[in-house]
Amino acid sequence: MELTLQSIKSGLFIKNYENHSLYIDDKIYKNNVLMTSAAVENWNLNDIDNLNIDDFKNVLDCKPEIIILGTGGNLVIPTSTIINDIQNQGIGFEFMITDSACKTFNLLVSENRKVAAALIL
Repeated sequence: MELTLQSIKSGLFIKNYENHSLYIDDKIYKNNVLMTSAAVENWNLNDIDNLNIDDFKNVLDCKPEIIILGTGGNLVIPTSTIINDIQNQGIGFEFMITDSACKTFNLLVSENRKVAAALIL
């Protein structure tokens, strides 16, 4: 599904997400990613059921206003420990299926918000 034309000038955004692939600028990502409006990196997460706060270290180091977790095709609710650990740092935390997370990320980037995303493809 085409998400947006490249009209956002405030940073990286997700052009498209389909078939477990992310299209960001002119690159295609087929593995889980961590991203901000300035950078994208592979996220070596093997099992969402064993997600822990250390898995968010790289995005937490960026001190975002909010972290969006895209949980793949099915909604997975993180443990209350993860939610509380992130929120206790003054960072908002939302989780949703990855398709919705991509749209939310783009919206927040277009508003020049300091957002980070952890996306499971």
